[in-house]
Amino acid sequence: MLVWASASVLTATTATAALPDPITDAMRNVGVPANALAMYVREVGKQAPLIDHRGSSSMNPASTMKIVTTLVGLDVLTPSYTWKTTFSSNARIENGVLNGPLFIKGSGDPKFVTEHLQAAISALRARGIRHIAGDVLRDRSRFAETTHDAALFDGQPYRAYNVGPDALLFNFKSIGLKFVPQLDGTVSVTTEGAPPDGLTITSRLRVTGTVGGGCVDWRALATPSFASNGHFASASFTGTYPRDCGEQIWYVSLFDEGGLLAGTFARLWRDSGGTWSGVMKDGLTPKNARVLYTHTSAPLAAMVTDINKFSNNVMARQLLLTIDAELSKRPGQAKRAARSIREWAKVRGFDLPDLIIENGSGLSRVERISPQSMAKILEYGLTAPFASDFVSSLPLAATDGTLAKRFVNQLADGSAYLKTGTLTGVKALAGYLLLPGDRKMIFVGMVNHGNAEAGQKGLDAAVDWVYQSEAANLKAISR
Repeated sequence: MLVWASASVLTATTATAALPDPITDAMRNVGVPANALAMYVREVGKQAPLIDHRGSSSMNPASTMKIVTTLVGLDVLTPSYTWKTTFSSNARIENGVLNGPLFIKGSGDPKFVTEHLQAAISALRARGIRHIAGDVLRDRSRFAETTHDAALFDGQPYRAYNVGPDALLFNFKSIGLKFVPQLDGTVSVTTEGAPPDGLTITSRLRVTGTVGGGCVDWRALATPSFASNGHFASASFTGTYPRDCGEQIWYVSLFDEGGLLAGTFARLWRDSGGTWSGVMKDGLTPKNARVLYTHTSAPLAAMVTDINKFSNNVMARQLLLTIDAELSKRPGQAKRAARSIREWAKVRGFDLPDLIIENGSGLSRVERISPQSMAKILEYGLTAPFASDFVSSLPLAATDGTLAKRFVNQLADGSAYLKTGTLTGVKALAGYLLLPGDRKMIFVGMVNHGNAEAGQKGLDAAVDWVYQSEAANLKAISR
């Protein structure tokens, strides 16, 4: 378990706050001008920054915004917080028949998936319910009703990362399509697990290439055609599929808000031997409904690890709305969240004047924060009771998550917890650098530029420079 000392005691120190020449040169070499970079680096417990280059500039942080969402979530909700999904009814069960509706009420669980639904169905069958003589009603009232345009961000509405929040989110509102080349030259396309009712899949793919030819960009060759109409969806594929790609999975979001849950419930309920004479639609759970089964999610600490290490956008959206619902005591709304978080920060002794939040995931052209404000958030994270849960949720350099293959055999290898951020025109890196003597350096770097993708090399060089400069300082002191 990680143990973090309090960062509340600040001591003055000498530092060169300007951007060091090696970092300037590294950025210039990849085509990123100094005015497209904002960076703030400071040792915890010291007032003077090591680097403060445009540190107060309002920048698009990409997925490093998840630092704000997850840290505030841990503080407001606590690491042990769980979400409940309840199955209830106000109807009697007689001779194996539920004589009325079944209500499924969500509370914003970011990770309510097929095995959880299967467990609920098994529990309902164990109560003796054989037939549901009514509708199944989805209660999504924990979050405010909004219209989510999945195509708004990048015109890719079927991409799993563009899924919007939902109080009764199921399976990330996505389906895993499994591609398997066959001996006869065709390619089988099926779903992971049992397919939901209402889904049609057609494959006209042909296997190409010889063994050893390598797996190229198979998605670009497997030309898709997706369609969605309420509780019905289809996916068809034409083109070619490289033999060396073997089995692959493609996650897509095809159904509307309730279609995937409706189709999967119908399939699993039927497979369990049950029958059902109604439909699935939205509705509110009446006060006199009695709970038949409750699914309890994994604790927030585990969810935060998924969000940060693997940069899960839809889970971050779910958490943001849960935070707002908890703080406002009203159905969660993203548009209210930035104000709620700014007020949260003031209560804890610091301001976030430049914070702009659209959805809390960083998948946004609107979200903004300065490196200095991000540093305040990060420093607060070291003083909180949940510090260990938060820090360990960040990707560890050259070890796991989005940093599994980054910083390998470099000074940061195994010694830096950093959240990555990537959008077209944005590269960001923020978190903690672990130094000898149980010292910690807060590191925040953001590039907003048309050539930002290449800026990753410059950010990595900046991390390496910090470690090298610290090593040089220690060597000088020891003389």
